[in-house]
Amino acid sequence: MARTKKAEAPAYDRDAWEYLTYAPGQKCSACLRTLKPMDPARRGTIDRTSGAPAVIYRHNKCPSTQAVAA
Repeated sequence: MARTKKAEAPAYDRDAWEYLTYAPGQKCSACLRTLKPMDPARRGTIDRTSGAPAVIYRHNKCPSTQAVAA
């Protein structure tokens, strides 16, 4: 049986967000907080090494990224 090469996780392009939406109950990929019903969120996808791309959500103005920028 031949050995296969290990697949590397792809890099994520931060600016490649699909659209702004509302996703109550989903987790923000940056701060890991649950999105509230009226929190606007950016939707994006991350390619996985095996399987279909995974959908991720992030606060439009995430508290964790604002704390770093300040």
